[in-house]
Amino acid sequence: MRRFIALAAAVVFSVSAFAGSAVASPVKPPRCDAHYFGLGNGEGVAVFCEFGPSDRFRVIAHCEAGISSWNDHGTIAYTGFESSEAQCRGLIGMPHVAGYRIDWL
Repeated sequence: MRRFIALAAAVVFSVSAFAGSAVASPVKPPRCDAHYFGLGNGEGVAVFCEFGPSDRFRVIAHCEAGISSWNDHGTIAYTGFESSEAQCRGLIGMPHVAGYRIDWL
């Protein structure tokens, strides 16, 4: 019985001690804006992030052309200062950006 009371007290203490620290420091969600642009032989995407979980990021574009698809890793950029740019280029067909995601470094 004493072990059960000690365990219950420890659980109540840990929940109350750690709950306040999680509420006190909310994490902002990343805020990013994307801009699509045309190329002579494809399409690209440039993403600018004002803030995020780290100070560096890069965009990874999912490219498609006909029945083929691939990922293109963009340039590394600093949050709040630069935009990361990925380009989908091809020799046959006209590749386009089917989607993108942000890789936080």
